[in-house]
Amino acid sequence: MAPKSLVLAAVLLVAVAAGEVPRCAGLGASSTNASVVISGMVPCSTGNNINVATAPAPFPNATVQLQCNGRVTAGTTADGNGNFVISMPGASKDLLTAVMGNQCKVVVSTPLAACDASLAGAIGTLSSSLKLLGISTGGSGGGGGLDLGGIINVIVQILSGVLGGIVTLAPQAFSLV
Repeated sequence: MAPKSLVLAAVLLVAVAAGEVPRCAGLGASSTNASVVISGMVPCSTGNNINVATAPAPFPNATVQLQCNGRVTAGTTADGNGNFVISMPGASKDLLTAVMGNQCKVVVSTPLAACDASLAGAIGTLSSSLKLLGISTGGSGGGGGLDLGGIINVIVQILSGVLGGIVTLAPQAFSLV
């Protein structure tokens, strides 16, 4: 079997290429039966590549936004433990293409001073790229893992709106930018 990084690179390449087909066909930003779910925890910390598992504290009640191609696409507020979930049912083909093409990021717009007064001098916002955790088609077909061809087929079907599904993502390490 191919290494995970090679499989992910191939999946993203096919997803981006498949995303170009609907635009060329004039389908634009029509919605699909697919949902995008992003969940994670916001750290109350500064620096680069902040590991939420080792961050000194979570960032409660932080405003979290999904930005794709420089535009705010969705948002939510973290709970008291810094956890958040952004759920977008009926995601557009353009959104799915941007997410799968690594053109989206999670940004915390609340200043760090709101979680720790000693961070009042920190300038910038917390930002994180996304990582794909999985794709669920909601089908009741046989379990087991998919090979590279099967994964590519599922992604193309979701992007084409043929098959409903859930694309689950999480933020990678946050950085103050």
